[in-house]
Amino acid sequence: MNRNDDFIGQFLYGSGTNLSSGDHARADILMDEHMEGWIGIPHGGISMGIMMDLAMQLDAYPGRDDLRFPISAGFRFGGTKIRVGDSLHFDVTPASGGAEGSATLDCNPLPYLTASIRYRDSDDEQGKAFSAFMPEKCDAVLTELDLLPSYRNCFVCGIERKDPGLKRQFSVWGRSDKTVVSQAGFTDADQDPFYCFSRQGLLHPLPFVALLDEILGWGGFLLCGCGAVTVGIDFTFYRPVSSREKLLFFGRGDRLRGRPSSRLLYWASGGAASVREDGTLERVVSASGQWFAIQDLTRQMKSSLLPKTLMERAFELAAPPAKP
Repeated sequence: MNRNDDFIGQFLYGSGTNLSSGDHARADILMDEHMEGWIGIPHGGISMGIMMDLAMQLDAYPGRDDLRFPISAGFRFGGTKIRVGDSLHFDVTPASGGAEGSATLDCNPLPYLTASIRYRDSDDEQGKAFSAFMPEKCDAVLTELDLLPSYRNCFVCGIERKDPGLKRQFSVWGRSDKTVVSQAGFTDADQDPFYCFSRQGLLHPLPFVALLDEILGWGGFLLCGCGAVTVGIDFTFYRPVSSREKLLFFGRGDRLRGRPSSRLLYWASGGAASVREDGTLERVVSASGQWFAIQDLTRQMKSSLLPKTLMERAFELAAPPAKP
């Protein structure tokens, strides 16, 4: 495919990226402001999307849906910190049943990100965890919602982006378990910001991994009121998803370990569901992961999320961590 005719290729690699594919896929990418998540930090979902895109460009990539799905994709973020303006080297190679990849900063031997992608493979426990709280019908979700705040330039939730982005809003659904929800495809306006990340009528993995990374992070935030970075996250894609489908996304915090004043980790799970014509939901992606709380990010949320009233409401909804 000609990269100049491919919106996703243009977004991820631009016109000047050194990109190779075949039996070994590589790309050196400048992580500039159009890839921002946290202020000044590239969104981890974009790096995960690049990994999955490079895996698609391998000669070993299965050409038929029945040879690929379900697809499991696991990502681990290392100790290397990156900032907007850094260049990352992505390297993806075939592996037994799928592909393996890494992203490194300059010559740092410690990867920023590693990836493991497997075809015809799924995490049954992860799927069960999402199905346990996924509602049966769409109309049960779109009521009693508390809207959450947004950043200005975040790839997923940015409300004042000049570059293409998903432009999603998140809401808290239900006061008891504090599930976070988002939606796509319910209005004509969604066809540009969200569904433009499609090829040949099918949604790319990029919007799924980026949005679910963020919505699960919000789910964990509601357990403790802390901003956090992703340590590791796993996905199962059950089938291809058409760019004509309506989608609901869910994230919920599962458990905490530690305290904000020292070292705090939280776990969250969720996924994406397609809305059928009768309003019933079909699970199309499940996800689960682990996050590490960082006090500077909590302070950033309080100073930069918009509007301020929704930021204050989000912290009110977030339960304080249980005392040891």
